[in-house]
Amino acid sequence: MDWHDTMIYVRAVHFAACMLTAGVVFFTVFIVPPVWADSDFVKGLPAFRARLLAAAWISLAVSVISGALWLLFTAQSMSGEPLPDVLSQGVIWTVLTRTEFGNAWLLRLVAGGLLAATFAGLFPAQRRPARAIASVAVVLAAVFVGGLAWAGHAIGASGLEGTIHPAADVLHLIAAAAWIGTLPFLVPLFAATEHGAMPMALVRAATLRFSALGIVSVGTLFATGVVNSWYLVGSIAALTETFYGKLLLVKVALFFGMVAIAAVNRLRFTPRLMGNGIAAFRQLRRNAVIETLGGAIVVGVVAVLGTLPPASHAHHHAAYGAVPKGAAFVHIHTEEGMADVTIKPGHTGEAHATIRLWNGDFESLDARKVTVTLTPPTPGGKAATRIAVQDADGAWQVNRLDLTEPGNWTVTVDAALGPDSHLVLDAPIVIDPEQ
Repeated sequence: MDWHDTMIYVRAVHFAACMLTAGVVFFTVFIVPPVWADSDFVKGLPAFRARLLAAAWISLAVSVISGALWLLFTAQSMSGEPLPDVLSQGVIWTVLTRTEFGNAWLLRLVAGGLLAATFAGLFPAQRRPARAIASVAVVLAAVFVGGLAWAGHAIGASGLEGTIHPAADVLHLIAAAAWIGTLPFLVPLFAATEHGAMPMALVRAATLRFSALGIVSVGTLFATGVVNSWYLVGSIAALTETFYGKLLLVKVALFFGMVAIAAVNRLRFTPRLMGNGIAAFRQLRRNAVIETLGGAIVVGVVAVLGTLPPASHAHHHAAYGAVPKGAAFVHIHTEEGMADVTIKPGHTGEAHATIRLWNGDFESLDARKVTVTLTPPTPGGKAATRIAVQDADGAWQVNRLDLTEPGNWTVTVDAALGPDSHLVLDAPIVIDPEQ
C-alpha cells in the first residue's frame, strides 16, 4: 500500500468519525427532545441514552486518532523526512503553527476537547439536557466538523473566492453531518421501538423532526455543492473528461439517490405512522439502513476527491500534457490570475522550472517580465530569486535552480503585466529528497 492509498483510508475514517461525532450531538439536540420529555414513561430510554453516549465517545476517539495519523502523514509529506525524524525534529510543530492545515487541526482539537466536556450534561441519566449545554455542544460540533474545510481544496484562493468558497465548504460539511451523521442513530431508535422499549408515538415525533432537519440539510448541501462545483470543476468538459469530475458525478448520483429515498420516506411512509403503521415503520427502518450505507460510500468518495487535483485545474493543464513523472507541481489561483508551476525533477539538487500564466478563464496571460523566488523550508533559509525567460510556446522557463533541502518550499511568482501592474502569486510546493 503506497502513501496515497494510506491517506485515502485515513481521510475516509477521519471524515466518517467526525460526521458521527457531530451527528450524535445534532441527533440528541434536534431529533429526540420528545423522547427526553417523556422519559418517565419510556423504559428503554436509559439503554438508548447509554448507546448514544458510547457512540459519542467512540466516534470522538476515532476522530482524534485518525486526525493524529493524518497530521503525521501530512508533516512527512511536507518535510520529505522519514517518520522518526518527523517526530523528533519538530516538524509536526512547524506544520501546526505555520500552515493553515495545522492551525485548523489545533482549532478542531480544542473544539473536540471542549465538546467532550459537554457529554455528561448532554446525555443526562434522568432528565432532558439543559438548553445552554445543548447550544454549546451544537456550536462546538459545528466547529469540529466544519473545520475540515481547511484541509480541502477550498483553501488557497484569495479575494472573493477566498471568502465564498471556504464558507460554502464549511456549511456543506455541517449540513452533511446534520443529515448523514444523524442517519445511523435512527436505526437503534427503530430497533428499540420494534422490541417494545420505545412507544411508536415518540418514534413518530422523532422521525418527523429528522425529516424537517433533512430538508434543511439537503437544501444547504445542494446550494453549497453548486458553489463548490463552480470553483472546482468550472465546465462540463472538466466534469466529464477528468477522473475528479467523473468521481464527483458518482457522488452527485449517490446524493440524489439518497434524496429520492428521503422523499419517499417523507411523503409516503412517515404519514402512515399516524395509524398502526407497522409496515411503514419497517420500511422506514430498511430505508434508513440503505441511506446510511449510501452516506458511507459518499464519505469514501469525498476522501478520494480530497487527494486529487480539482477538475478545473487538471482539465486545463491536460492541454499541455500530464505533469512529468517525478516533477513537483502546484497550481496557484486568485481572482486576478493564476499560475502553473512545474519543477523538474521534484527533488533536491539542480532543477528546472516551467511557469504558465492564466487569467480567470484559463486563457494565457501576457506578461512583460516574470520573476520566480524559491524560499527553503528551514526558517531563516536564503531565498533564491531568478528572472524567467519566455519560450516560443508562451511558457516561462528558469534553469539551474539549486534545491538544497527537501521539504515544503514556497514558490513566489511575480509577473509584471504593465508599467504599474503586477500579479504576485505564492504557494507551497513539496520538494522530495533525492532518490
